Amino acid sequence: MMKKLHAYGLSVLAALGFGAAESYAQVEMSAFVDFYYGYNFNKEDPSLRTFDTQHNTFSLALAEVAFAKAPTAASRVGGRIDLNFGPTADVVAGFEPGGTAGTEVYKHLQQAYISVMATDALTLDFGKFVTPMGAEVIESQDNMNYSRGILFGFAIPFYHSGVRAMYSASDQLTLSGYVVNGWNNSFENNSDKTLIGSVAFAPNEQMTWYGNFIAGKEDDYDGNGDEDLLWVFDTTLSFAATETVTLMANFDFGSATDADPVTAGDPATFWGIAAYARLQAQGDWAVAGRFEFVDDGSDGFMTIGQKVQSFTATSDHTLLSDLIARFEFRFDTAENDFFTDADGDPSQNQFSLTAGLVYELP
Repeated sequence: MMKKLHAYGLSVLAALGFGAAESYAQVEMSAFVDFYYGYNFNKEDPSLRTFDTQHNTFSLALAEVAFAKAPTAASRVGGRIDLNFGPTADVVAGFEPGGTAGTEVYKHLQQAYISVMATDALTLDFGKFVTPMGAEVIESQDNMNYSRGILFGFAIPFYHSGVRAMYSASDQLTLSGYVVNGWNNSFENNSDKTLIGSVAFAPNEQMTWYGNFIAGKEDDYDGNGDEDLLWVFDTTLSFAATETVTLMANFDFGSATDADPVTAGDPATFWGIAAYARLQAQGDWAVAGRFEFVDDGSDGFMTIGQKVQSFTATSDHTLLSDLIARFEFRFDTAENDFFTDADGDPSQNQFSLTAGLVYELP
């Protein structure tokens, strides 16, 4: 099965111009299937979730196959293609302006870009790629917890289409700049481009700091018919405290307002923090916790419009070398009624359990 997939992927890359047959050995392939069962004690589909949105349902989350060839000094052109299928792909594409209309082809391409090593320190990417922002990613197995946090789902984009320049200033410092269509835009929908600046600094093997800033116009973000100016500052610090303990913190602050100064009123602003800790208790077992606090303000930049908190505890078990099981308890609480309880009444609280299973093909 894997040989057939690998052969198919190589033919796709060849069709897209990613090199001759002698370059195929440089292509790396990965694939996984993500499946879960979720139960919300409020007896409804859970709120404040990104991908695990179903109550009392067995559900495929995501199936992904990725092919990548990194550019090198000997072969300076490469590329990457990530093919996604399942409800997660639908959710990501659903944030495209105008919904999924006109994006049925693009929604299965989480990433698809050409990569050119312009110099030994500068790499240019052209196409569609995931955002550099946030402490979490789309693939659940690469996160500390199974469910995604509020900041990941509501405060930052998932992907961009455009041009990315990455400059390796040293072994510790990488600088990146982006010119893109906007937030989750496969197609441009306004008259301006969005800019992103990104810094990654690793002073030692234990610590890494990321800083990102995105700013640009978006078409009618607030629904009043005008273009809006959005910006978000995002920073993440990761620290390996010991060989078995990893700590991480994420802070986001952003604003949205009408781009036209004549109609611009008070901006809709938000800020939020997330703190993570993971303990590798034994070789095959780990536990992780996440705490989030988000203040979305009364204007609702994130469509929440109030203060919310979330507490998540996750148990991670490697059952086989390629099979990961996760069991998770999550408690969300809001400043005002935001959820519905098991009796159908408004509630400030939400309790849920999730069991996830991820198989990474060898």
